[in-house]
Amino acid sequence: MSKIINLNKKINNQEITSQELINQTLKTLESNKNLNAYINIVNKYSNNKNNKTSLLNGIPYAIKDNINVQNTITTGGSLFFKDYISPYDAHVVELLNQAGAIPVAKANLDEFGLGGTGTFSGFGHVVNPFFKERITSGSSSGSAVLVANDTVPFALGTDTGDSIRKPASYLGIIGYKPSYGYISRFGVFPYSPSLDHVGILTKSVTDVAIVADCICKHDEQDFTSQIQEKHNFYKSLNDPIKGIVKICYLENILDFMPSENKNIFLDSIKKIEGNKIKIRPINFPVELIQAIAPVYKIISYSEAVSCYQNITGIPFGQKDIKQNFQETISHTRSKYFGKELKRRFVFGSYCTLVENYDDLFVSSKKIRRLIVEKAKEIFKEYDFVIMPGSSTWAPTKTDVETKKYNDTLIDDYLQIANFSGYPSITLPMYKNNNNFIGINLMGYMNNDKQLLTIAKHINYILNNGD
Repeated sequence: MSKIINLNKKINNQEITSQELINQTLKTLESNKNLNAYINIVNKYSNNKNNKTSLLNGIPYAIKDNINVQNTITTGGSLFFKDYISPYDAHVVELLNQAGAIPVAKANLDEFGLGGTGTFSGFGHVVNPFFKERITSGSSSGSAVLVANDTVPFALGTDTGDSIRKPASYLGIIGYKPSYGYISRFGVFPYSPSLDHVGILTKSVTDVAIVADCICKHDEQDFTSQIQEKHNFYKSLNDPIKGIVKICYLENILDFMPSENKNIFLDSIKKIEGNKIKIRPINFPVELIQAIAPVYKIISYSEAVSCYQNITGIPFGQKDIKQNFQETISHTRSKYFGKELKRRFVFGSYCTLVENYDDLFVSSKKIRRLIVEKAKEIFKEYDFVIMPGSSTWAPTKTDVETKKYNDTLIDDYLQIANFSGYPSITLPMYKNNNNFIGINLMGYMNNDKQLLTIAKHINYILNNGD
């Protein structure tokens, strides 16, 4: 059931006030502090409006701490910014303010979003609320946990490779990454601008649509922002399916996941297929899927190190001035940056050296184009691609730290939606003793409305959910 609609009715019927709802949320945050899912409470905030025409009016939400909220410490998950108070709101926060939604917590994340496991925050790793020894995945780990344990009805995250959709798979919730440019990134800490998306985590496709209607809007402050007509995602969710919806899955890639989980996925698509939904297997060049991980690393790490050239400890961040500029930047970065961030920055710096730039960075962009063009061919015949949301359940923290677990080609597949900017959503598929694995649906560029409509249909079939 839509939690947003339910809470909105209670507020409108005066069963509960917005302040009482916020107080309940704050109490839940405090009682679950051991999960380390949030970094700061938004306790100095007063920019939200009282918009009685909005379903989001008075609804609390969490926001990944790489998204600026005015007068609130915004750390990006880094000790470098542990005292940085944002002087302005991100555009996405402004839109939610106008709708009357209330940010209550800044969610923990891998440092600047460069992590992927939820274990690389400067403020400690995020704890899986269902199995403490397992990871949550990242980097939007804190946002995912706060939705999964019912602290908030929705949370904002960012997704550069799978950072919303993978935690959703591991925690049994819904993670949506819209088409590139649908949600403004103004006021959002960058990771890799050609891949970065702001997105939504909820427990209901209906709630995804309600939030998306609010925040999927053009922003002149973001030159990658798309000019968009009013989407009406929420009102379109119950539209009847017109014609035959053709969906495919990459049959040859499924062999790279455990047989048990492969069978769970195949059983699920049998349930989904019906009179108006046809699902067919296709093959995708394995060598292109195998190229995704190195291409992603080269492009994203290179763009990241470029984005953070200004993090010197002089204009902002931790002030620890030494004798000269070189000593200051070296000292502050060494002291306040985490190990994983340093590793990725070194990698990105190497790839962008003059002698390596063409062979590594430029070549990776060319391979990325080949992958996108091959994916584009699929949509000439099919409306959507359906695949597992992860190769398996959440691995243990120990296995990740000791390198006993590595992503498979199933997990790498999710990055195609970032390479191409295509919309993508992960839904719950299977639960086994609080171990979860999701199912992912990817659509063509700007086909978000139909994606959400079909996603709701699938979610009802698999989970009896909305």
